[in-house]
Amino acid sequence: MKTLRLFGIALLTVLMSVAISSCSKSDDDNNGGGGDTSSSIEGTWYLKSEKWFTDESRTTVSSEKTYGDYANERVWTFKKSGNDLILTQKSSQTNEYTLVRNGNNDYQKGNDRFVVKTLTSNSLVVDYYDNYYKDDKSQREYGTYSFMK
Repeated sequence: MKTLRLFGIALLTVLMSVAISSCSKSDDDNNGGGGDTSSSIEGTWYLKSEKWFTDESRTTVSSEKTYGDYANERVWTFKKSGNDLILTQKSSQTNEYTLVRNGNNDYQKGNDRFVVKTLTSNSLVVDYYDNYYKDDKSQREYGTYSFMK
């Protein structure tokens, strides 16, 4: 009986060790589902591609565009301002506006909403929602932007 009790305690100790090691802090993922948790959205990003969808579930592609490496006409810069982000877009014209943080990796400016899907040290994917046409759902725009540093 004493041996059976000792075996039970040993088994319980092993199970507790496995449970504790599986809860490692290095497994935390607070960057939108992707990669390197030490990465920051801050910095200059080059638009690599964009996809536009007709539906919020992003299943029906309406248009797709790919740009060359480091396309200077498609530069986005993100800079933190408290919890918010200042976004500067350089394309045919330069636009700068502040994205107010809605939640983890979710930012909004007026009707435009940006959700960071994946972020690594050299790759960024952002889902875009334009709810400008709130009454007519067929006019809403849904896009996915892919960037590289």
